[in-house]
Amino acid sequence: MYLRKLDVLMLKSFVGPFILTTGVATFILLIQYLLKYFDDLVGKNLGFSVFGELLFYFSLNMLQNAIPLGVLVASLMTFGNLGEHFELTAIKSAGISLVRTLRPIFLLVCLVSIGVFFFNNNIIPAANLKAYSLLYDIKQTKPALDIKAGAFYNGIPDYSIKVKEKFPDGKTVKDIIIYDHTEGRGNKTVILADSSLMYTIMDERYLKLELFDGHYYSEKAKSGNHVDEFYRTEFEKMDLVFNLASFDLKRRNEELFQNNRQMKNLTELTNDVDSFKNEMVKQRSSFILNTQRYFNYHLQNKRKILKENQPLKKDSISLDSTNQPYQKKYVQSATMFPWNLVLLIIKQNPKDTVKKDLQSKQIIESEEEIVLKDRPIKANSIQLADSLKKDSNAYKKLILAEIDLDTLTSHHLRKYLTERKIKEKMIFNNALSRARNIKVNLSSTKSRVYNLQKNVNLYTLERDKKYAMSLACIIMFMIGAPLGAIIKKGGLGVPVIIAILFFIIYYIIGSIGKQQTKELQMDPYTSAWMANAMLFPFGLFFLRQARIDARLFDIDIYNIWIEKLRARFARKAK
Repeated sequence: MYLRKLDVLMLKSFVGPFILTTGVATFILLIQYLLKYFDDLVGKNLGFSVFGELLFYFSLNMLQNAIPLGVLVASLMTFGNLGEHFELTAIKSAGISLVRTLRPIFLLVCLVSIGVFFFNNNIIPAANLKAYSLLYDIKQTKPALDIKAGAFYNGIPDYSIKVKEKFPDGKTVKDIIIYDHTEGRGNKTVILADSSLMYTIMDERYLKLELFDGHYYSEKAKSGNHVDEFYRTEFEKMDLVFNLASFDLKRRNEELFQNNRQMKNLTELTNDVDSFKNEMVKQRSSFILNTQRYFNYHLQNKRKILKENQPLKKDSISLDSTNQPYQKKYVQSATMFPWNLVLLIIKQNPKDTVKKDLQSKQIIESEEEIVLKDRPIKANSIQLADSLKKDSNAYKKLILAEIDLDTLTSHHLRKYLTERKIKEKMIFNNALSRARNIKVNLSSTKSRVYNLQKNVNLYTLERDKKYAMSLACIIMFMIGAPLGAIIKKGGLGVPVIIAILFFIIYYIIGSIGKQQTKELQMDPYTSAWMANAMLFPFGLFFLRQARIDARLFDIDIYNIWIEKLRARFARKAK
């Protein structure tokens, strides 16, 4: 019975300060946030209903941050008041521990934490969609009509208005100039007036100007004539009416803002994260597939390599149908060996075949019957013939092979060298072009993958923050309640200062983590839970100190420690 009354007393002591401090924190955070858009909100003359709607939606947005702060301040105030009035001392003297005293409020905070989770998951996305879409519409709305003296006013579409002097009544103006651009011909139509009355009509939907003692100038092009026609009209009074529909607030479709991560719940965020990860895999795979065509050997299929790099075909080797002891083959350098000419005379029977090595691209021939191999030919056909005559066996083989020596003249060699340089240049240019294409594809793929990874991190962080913000309520209570029992100071003085200190630490850690996650320098899971993980040990420490009635904030304790240290150092000095 007494415990039940104690639980009711603790709950009543906590609920009032919690509602008050949460409301104050929401208001402070709301004002601080809207100050960023102050220039976009003032001077629009949209009425209180529009701004009231905007404040309501943004107050719901700020409530998710204000609730943990409200829990911290309320717990500090509640247990600070109980300690200041020695009520906690009386409870402990009755044999009730501090942990048992904290239990009813702790259960209430757990319910609040669960409510915060569902609030963040269901209410906040819809409120953000309403708030940011309305804010965008307000930012796009033109400021209220304000024609100032000595400056051109271009707020009315297709018109430019300038007045020299504006009287205090706000309606009468002096020396007015109006440029009419409705026909899109530049400053071809001008209206000058000595004075004018300016006021709005029909529920401020139209602006009416009553012009007095002025002139109307207009220049129009005449068909078939190189000279434009000029018109001038003098008037004593002329009325102009301008439509002010462009100053109205235009509400856009809210579906245009639904793709932002702040407008989505857990299910939608999880689906988006999976979609971004799948798209990253597709981008990497497509990059490899698109760059395969730029490589002749790497990233290619082995069969394709063998097919594209076959050596000489059979028809390039001429064999006599007769049973000649020697056959001939003339290999041109442009097809097989670009460094020299190779002349092979192969001894074989009609049933023999020419063996080929696909890997080294060399023809395996008989060791005995090679006349010339891998030797640059510089002499002309006569010198070659003379040198071959010295070797009777080689000469006979050359004659039997019936090789045309005219193909070895300097003219053919010069032609070969020219073609070789051209082909080498083509090979270099082709390689350079392929390298540049690979670099461009790699750069574009890297940029797309970077943006996808950034979205994965931000969406994951937004998803985990819904859990972390709800758990923050429990951690703030674990810090505030024991700390209030230790400080034993109630009211809005010391508790508010301490609460603001811890909340600033929590906010700074969260902001740093979010920025690091956005720059891909920190894991999103670490960023979401880092603030809670760093403050949780403080809660355990303060709870332990409160159970043993530690005097952490008692100045006398620290003075005693200082005196003991001084005495110890004094004894050592002696």
